[in-house]
Amino acid sequence: MTNSNSAFVGSIPEHYDKYLGPLIFEEYSKDFANRLNIPDDGNLLEVAAGTGLATRHMRNVLHRDIRITVTDLNEPMLEIAKRKFPTLNNMHFQTADAIDLPFEDSSFDGIACQFGIMFFPDKQKGVNEAYRVLKPGGEYVFSVWDSYAHNPLIKLVNDTLLNIFPENPPSFLDVPLNYYQIDEIKRILQVGGFGDIEIAILPRTIQCKRVEDVPLGFIMGNPLSLQISELGGNVTEVIETISNEIVQHFGNPPFEAPMQAIVFKAHKPNTISI
Repeated sequence: MTNSNSAFVGSIPEHYDKYLGPLIFEEYSKDFANRLNIPDDGNLLEVAAGTGLATRHMRNVLHRDIRITVTDLNEPMLEIAKRKFPTLNNMHFQTADAIDLPFEDSSFDGIACQFGIMFFPDKQKGVNEAYRVLKPGGEYVFSVWDSYAHNPLIKLVNDTLLNIFPENPPSFLDVPLNYYQIDEIKRILQVGGFGDIEIAILPRTIQCKRVEDVPLGFIMGNPLSLQISELGGNVTEVIETISNEIVQHFGNPPFEAPMQAIVFKAHKPNTISI
Protein backbone atom coordinates (compact mmCIF):
# COMPACT_ATOMS: atom_id res chain seq x y z
CA MET A 1 0.00 0.00 0.00
CA THR A 2 2.70 2.46 -0.99
CA ASN A 3 2.09 5.76 -2.79
CA SER A 4 3.03 9.41 -2.33
CA ASN A 5 -0.07 10.10 -0.25
CA SER A 6 1.01 7.58 2.39
CA ALA A 7 4.69 8.62 2.59
CA PHE A 8 4.87 9.79 6.20
CA VAL A 9 8.66 10.00 6.37
CA GLY A 10 11.47 12.34 7.47
CA SER A 11 10.24 15.06 9.83
CA ILE A 12 6.58 14.57 8.83
CA PRO A 13 5.71 12.23 11.75
CA GLU A 14 7.05 14.70 14.33
CA HIS A 15 5.06 17.60 12.88
CA TYR A 16 1.97 15.41 12.51
CA ASP A 17 2.09 14.42 16.17
CA LYS A 18 3.00 17.86 17.54
CA TYR A 19 0.55 20.00 15.57
CA LEU A 20 -2.26 17.89 14.09
CA GLY A 21 -2.54 15.77 17.24
CA PRO A 22 -3.89 18.50 19.54
CA LEU A 23 -5.54 20.45 16.73
CA ILE A 24 -7.82 17.86 15.11
CA PHE A 25 -7.24 14.37 16.52
CA GLU A 26 -7.26 14.60 20.31
CA GLU A 27 -10.98 15.05 20.86
CA TYR A 28 -11.86 12.33 18.39
CA SER A 29 -9.27 9.95 19.82
CA LYS A 30 -10.88 10.13 23.25
CA ASP A 31 -14.31 9.44 21.81
CA PHE A 32 -13.00 6.65 19.57
CA ALA A 33 -11.33 4.74 22.40
CA ASN A 34 -14.53 4.73 24.42
CA ARG A 35 -16.48 3.13 21.57
CA LEU A 36 -14.46 -0.12 21.70
CA ASN A 37 -15.98 -3.18 23.35
CA ILE A 38 -13.24 -5.79 23.76
CA PRO A 39 -13.30 -8.74 26.20
CA ASP A 40 -11.07 -8.19 29.22
CA ASP A 41 -8.74 -11.00 28.10
CA GLY A 42 -9.07 -10.20 24.39
CA ASN A 43 -6.86 -9.15 21.51
CA LEU A 44 -7.22 -5.78 19.75
CA LEU A 45 -5.58 -4.91 16.44
CA GLU A 46 -5.05 -1.28 15.50
CA VAL A 47 -4.31 -0.61 11.83
CA ALA A 48 -2.98 2.66 10.38
CA ALA A 49 -2.18 3.72 13.95
CA GLY A 50 0.07 6.61 12.94
CA THR A 51 1.86 8.15 15.92
CA GLY A 52 -0.38 6.46 18.48
CA LEU A 53 -2.77 9.35 19.07
CA ALA A 54 -5.75 7.01 19.47
CA THR A 55 -3.60 4.18 20.84
CA ARG A 56 -2.78 6.14 23.98
CA HIS A 57 -6.46 6.64 24.79
CA MET A 58 -7.27 3.01 24.02
CA ARG A 59 -4.62 1.87 26.45
CA ASN A 60 -5.97 4.27 29.07
CA VAL A 61 -9.58 3.07 28.91
CA LEU A 62 -9.31 -0.63 28.01
CA HIS A 63 -8.68 -3.38 30.53
CA ARG A 64 -4.97 -3.87 31.18
CA ASP A 65 -5.17 -7.56 30.26
CA ILE A 66 -6.26 -6.72 26.72
CA ARG A 67 -3.40 -7.23 24.28
CA ILE A 68 -3.05 -4.45 21.71
CA THR A 69 -1.18 -5.01 18.45
CA VAL A 70 -0.37 -1.60 16.97
CA THR A 71 0.43 -1.44 13.25
CA ASP A 72 1.14 1.15 10.59
CA LEU A 73 2.61 1.10 7.11
CA ASN A 74 5.27 3.67 8.08
CA GLU A 75 7.92 2.69 10.62
CA PRO A 76 8.77 6.36 11.43
CA MET A 77 5.18 6.89 12.59
CA LEU A 78 5.30 3.79 14.78
CA GLU A 79 8.58 4.89 16.34
CA ILE A 80 6.85 7.97 17.74
CA ALA A 81 3.92 5.85 18.91
CA LYS A 82 6.27 3.54 20.82
CA ARG A 83 7.72 6.46 22.79
CA LYS A 84 4.33 7.05 24.39
CA PHE A 85 4.49 3.68 26.13
CA PRO A 86 7.61 3.43 28.34
CA THR A 87 6.47 -0.01 29.45
CA LEU A 88 5.07 -2.20 26.70
CA ASN A 89 2.97 -4.53 28.84
CA ASN A 90 0.47 -6.21 26.52
CA MET A 91 1.54 -3.86 23.69
CA HIS A 92 3.14 -5.01 20.44
CA PHE A 93 4.22 -2.73 17.58
CA GLN A 94 4.95 -3.81 14.01
CA THR A 95 4.76 -2.45 10.49
CA ALA A 96 1.91 -3.94 8.50
CA ASP A 97 -0.10 -3.20 5.38
CA ALA A 98 -3.79 -2.93 6.22
CA ILE A 99 -4.81 -4.55 2.93
CA ASP A 100 -2.40 -7.48 3.38
CA LEU A 101 -2.31 -8.20 7.10
CA PRO A 102 0.39 -10.60 8.36
CA PHE A 103 -1.93 -12.34 10.83
CA GLU A 104 -3.77 -15.64 11.00
CA ASP A 105 -7.50 -15.94 10.42
CA SER A 106 -9.71 -15.22 13.44
CA SER A 107 -6.89 -13.76 15.55
CA PHE A 108 -8.51 -10.65 17.07
CA ASP A 109 -11.60 -9.73 19.07
CA GLY A 110 -11.62 -6.23 17.65
CA ILE A 111 -9.99 -4.04 15.00
CA ALA A 112 -9.63 -0.27 15.35
CA CYS A 113 -8.68 2.22 12.65
CA GLN A 114 -8.93 5.96 13.28
CA PHE A 115 -8.85 8.05 10.08
CA GLY A 116 -6.91 5.44 8.11
CA ILE A 117 -9.23 3.63 5.71
CA MET A 118 -9.33 6.65 3.38
CA PHE A 119 -5.69 5.93 2.47
CA PHE A 120 -6.22 2.27 1.55
CA PRO A 121 -5.70 1.96 -2.24
CA ASP A 122 -8.14 -0.98 -2.24
CA LYS A 123 -10.75 -0.32 0.42
CA GLN A 124 -12.70 -3.50 -0.22
CA LYS A 125 -9.56 -5.54 0.29
CA GLY A 126 -8.93 -3.68 3.55
CA VAL A 127 -12.43 -4.57 4.75
CA ASN A 128 -11.99 -8.17 3.63
CA GLU A 129 -8.71 -8.44 5.55
CA ALA A 130 -10.33 -7.01 8.68
CA TYR A 131 -13.09 -9.61 8.39
CA ARG A 132 -10.58 -12.41 7.88
CA VAL A 133 -8.48 -11.73 10.97
CA LEU A 134 -11.46 -11.00 13.24
CA LYS A 135 -12.90 -13.74 15.40
CA PRO A 136 -16.61 -14.50 14.92
CA GLY A 137 -18.53 -11.90 16.90
CA GLY A 138 -15.64 -9.44 16.70
CA GLU A 139 -16.07 -5.74 15.91
CA TYR A 140 -14.46 -3.46 13.35
CA VAL A 141 -14.46 0.20 14.42
CA PHE A 142 -13.12 2.91 12.13
CA SER A 143 -13.59 6.59 11.42
CA VAL A 144 -13.42 8.88 8.39
CA TRP A 145 -13.55 12.62 7.96
CA ASP A 146 -16.77 14.07 6.63
CA SER A 147 -16.67 16.24 3.49
CA TYR A 148 -14.93 19.58 3.03
CA ALA A 149 -18.33 21.23 3.53
CA HIS A 150 -18.28 20.13 7.17
CA ASN A 151 -14.58 20.86 7.71
CA PRO A 152 -14.15 24.48 6.60
CA LEU A 153 -10.67 25.02 8.06
CA ILE A 154 -9.28 22.09 6.10
CA LYS A 155 -11.19 23.32 3.04
CA LEU A 156 -9.53 26.71 3.41
CA VAL A 157 -6.09 25.09 3.44
CA ASN A 158 -6.96 23.11 0.31
CA ASP A 159 -8.55 26.09 -1.48
CA THR A 160 -5.43 28.17 -0.79
CA LEU A 161 -3.27 25.46 -2.32
CA LEU A 162 -5.55 25.41 -5.36
CA ASN A 163 -5.02 29.17 -5.76
CA ILE A 164 -1.23 28.90 -5.37
CA PHE A 165 -0.92 25.95 -7.78
CA PRO A 166 -3.87 26.34 -10.19
CA GLU A 167 -2.36 24.20 -12.96
CA ASN A 168 -1.26 21.22 -10.86
CA PRO A 169 -2.38 21.51 -7.23
CA PRO A 170 -1.03 19.11 -4.60
CA SER A 171 -3.71 16.49 -4.08
CA PHE A 172 -3.05 15.06 -0.62
CA LEU A 173 -6.04 16.52 1.26
CA ASP A 174 -8.47 15.11 -1.30
CA VAL A 175 -7.58 11.63 -0.06
CA PRO A 176 -8.71 11.95 3.58
CA LEU A 177 -11.56 14.39 2.80
CA ASN A 178 -13.19 12.62 -0.15
CA TYR A 179 -14.16 9.29 1.39
CA TYR A 180 -17.26 10.02 3.42
CA GLN A 181 -20.16 8.53 1.41
CA ILE A 182 -22.04 6.50 4.02
CA ASP A 183 -23.92 4.28 1.56
CA GLU A 184 -20.72 3.32 -0.24
CA ILE A 185 -18.92 2.51 3.01
CA LYS A 186 -21.89 0.44 4.19
CA ARG A 187 -21.80 -1.39 0.86
CA ILE A 188 -18.18 -2.49 1.13
CA LEU A 189 -18.78 -3.59 4.73
CA GLN A 190 -21.75 -5.70 3.66
CA VAL A 191 -19.89 -7.14 0.68
CA GLY A 192 -17.10 -8.05 3.10
CA GLY A 193 -19.54 -10.01 5.25
CA PHE A 194 -20.09 -7.54 8.09
CA GLY A 195 -23.46 -6.91 9.72
CA ASP A 196 -25.01 -4.89 12.56
CA ILE A 197 -23.48 -1.69 11.19
CA GLU A 198 -23.67 1.31 13.49
CA ILE A 199 -22.93 4.84 12.28
CA ALA A 200 -22.32 8.00 14.30
CA ILE A 201 -21.84 11.50 12.87
CA LEU A 202 -19.70 13.56 15.22
CA PRO A 203 -19.57 17.36 14.90
CA ARG A 204 -16.86 18.96 16.97
CA THR A 205 -15.12 22.35 17.26
CA ILE A 206 -11.43 23.07 16.65
CA GLN A 207 -9.84 25.30 19.29
CA CYS A 208 -6.90 27.07 17.63
CA LYS A 209 -4.59 29.14 19.83
CA ARG A 210 -1.82 29.78 17.28
CA VAL A 211 -2.62 30.35 13.63
CA GLU A 212 0.73 28.91 12.48
CA ASP A 213 -0.12 25.55 14.04
CA VAL A 214 -2.63 24.95 11.23
CA PRO A 215 -0.25 25.12 8.23
CA LEU A 216 2.60 23.57 10.23
CA GLY A 217 0.32 20.61 10.90
CA PHE A 218 -1.37 20.25 7.53
CA ILE A 219 1.68 21.07 5.39
CA MET A 220 4.69 19.89 7.41
CA GLY A 221 2.79 17.07 9.14
CA ASN A 222 1.56 15.52 5.91
CA PRO A 223 3.02 14.51 2.53
CA LEU A 224 1.81 17.92 1.28
CA SER A 225 5.26 19.28 2.13
CA LEU A 226 6.81 16.76 -0.26
CA GLN A 227 4.24 17.44 -2.98
CA ILE A 228 4.77 21.21 -2.75
CA SER A 229 8.54 20.79 -3.06
CA GLU A 230 8.10 18.46 -6.04
CA LEU A 231 6.01 21.17 -7.71
CA GLY A 232 8.82 23.68 -7.19
CA GLY A 233 6.94 25.60 -4.53
CA ASN A 234 8.46 27.35 -1.54
CA VAL A 235 7.07 25.59 1.53
CA THR A 236 7.81 28.54 3.85
CA GLU A 237 5.95 30.95 1.58
CA VAL A 238 3.01 28.55 1.26
CA ILE A 239 2.77 28.30 5.07
CA GLU A 240 2.79 32.11 5.34
CA THR A 241 0.08 32.47 2.68
CA ILE A 242 -2.15 29.92 4.40
CA SER A 243 -1.66 31.65 7.75
CA ASN A 244 -2.76 34.96 6.24
CA GLU A 245 -5.83 33.36 4.67
CA ILE A 246 -6.82 31.78 7.97
CA VAL A 247 -6.67 35.13 9.77
CA GLN A 248 -8.79 36.76 7.06
CA HIS A 249 -11.48 34.07 7.27
CA PHE A 250 -11.45 33.09 10.95
CA GLY A 251 -9.89 36.12 12.63
CA ASN A 252 -6.89 36.33 14.90
CA PRO A 253 -6.33 33.47 17.34
CA PRO A 254 -7.65 32.16 19.52
CA PHE A 255 -10.48 31.16 17.20
CA GLU A 256 -12.86 28.25 16.73
CA ALA A 257 -13.77 26.31 13.60
CA PRO A 258 -16.25 23.47 13.09
CA MET A 259 -15.18 20.01 12.01
CA GLN A 260 -16.99 16.71 11.55
CA ALA A 261 -16.16 13.02 11.38
CA ILE A 262 -18.09 9.78 10.91
CA VAL A 263 -17.51 6.63 12.95
CA PHE A 264 -18.54 3.15 11.81
CA LYS A 265 -18.85 0.02 13.93
CA ALA A 266 -19.50 -3.28 12.17
CA HIS A 267 -19.62 -6.83 13.49
CA LYS A 268 -18.50 -10.17 12.12
CA PRO A 269 -21.38 -12.60 12.62
CA ASN A 270 -21.01 -15.26 15.30
CA THR A 271 -22.16 -17.87 12.85
CA ILE A 272 -21.27 -17.89 9.18
CA SER A 273 -24.00 -18.74 6.68
CA ILE A 274 -23.16 -21.40 4.09
